Amino acid sequence: MNVRKIIIGFIAVVFLLIISLILSKMFSGMARESEDKEREAVILHVKAQKVEYKENTAHIVEMGRLASQQTVDLSAEVQGQIFSGVVTLREGSQFKKGDLLISIFDEEAKNNIKASKSRFMNGIAGILPDIKIDFPESYNKYESFFNSIRINDPLPDLPQLDSDKEKVFLASRNILNDYFTIKSAEVRLSKYKLYAPFDGTFTSVYLQPGSVANPGSRIASMIRTDKLELEVPVRNEDAYWVQIGDQVKVSTKDLLTVWTGKVVRKSAFMDPASQTISVYVALESEPNKPLYAGQFLRAEFESKTLENTMEIPRNAVFNKDHVFTVEEGKLKEHRIDILKSNETSVLFNGLPEGAELVVEPLVNAKDGFNAEILN
Repeated sequence: MNVRKIIIGFIAVVFLLIISLILSKMFSGMARESEDKEREAVILHVKAQKVEYKENTAHIVEMGRLASQQTVDLSAEVQGQIFSGVVTLREGSQFKKGDLLISIFDEEAKNNIKASKSRFMNGIAGILPDIKIDFPESYNKYESFFNSIRINDPLPDLPQLDSDKEKVFLASRNILNDYFTIKSAEVRLSKYKLYAPFDGTFTSVYLQPGSVANPGSRIASMIRTDKLELEVPVRNEDAYWVQIGDQVKVSTKDLLTVWTGKVVRKSAFMDPASQTISVYVALESEPNKPLYAGQFLRAEFESKTLENTMEIPRNAVFNKDHVFTVEEGKLKEHRIDILKSNETSVLFNGLPEGAELVVEPLVNAKDGFNAEILN
């Protein structure tokens, strides 16, 4: 009895499977028939252009942000009270190369050097009689050196040592040690006045005049304003066209003001977020056409020539590199080789010349749809 039930159940399952397969084929056939009828019923009127290859010019136009070629922190190397220079120590204050930016109280350092020079002169005066006896041929040069020393001026150059014996004599009297100690102090004294290394402006100020600076204190930040760089993110596929030394036409977004720059660097890495490579364009500010760090500008790189290419609107391409052609009244999908993508167009090849290429975007179009070319 149980065996009979099992056999009947098995037969029923097989029967249901057969019925489901038959229905599935019927429905799929109906779907294909419906799709074919849809393709036959729809006639798309499209704009088309015959494929014709020629020489085209490739343009690369991108926006970039302007930055200074040099950003410097103004720091103290000595201790003392800060005094203003010829420019106000405030954010936005502009200065020229060589302007005194700040000075640090240096009277104590000056007096210490004067005292050291006085002791040094006393030491030279004390050895002149010995030099006259032991090194008569060198006496005149040391006497001239002694007479040329001025308390308020830097030490003159030490006379040339003519022999090892002369060197030992001066070293034993601490003349060499005292001389170079004073020269070192003179170098340190020069650090009490800080001069502008370039034309620029203060971007941040951390210590005001009247404050006391310590060695290493950060006083202000400044940028160079006469030489700037435009950092332009360029797509990976376009970066190959840009070479160091290329001339670049830089302009405001409205194209009213134009500068000429030059590519000075290309980054050797790609930004993983934007998939772009940074290209740096050197620019110089002009009196009648000033540039400002942080400004966004348009960069148009040198044009490149591409042989055997055709230019079509960018929106005629779908799925990255596919287009439609019209063949015997029907749409035909093709893959093309895109050589250069511009802002609104692409340069390509890969289709046979003479083919009727659709040059407008088509919505919900499929391969095999009926198509009629608009005159």
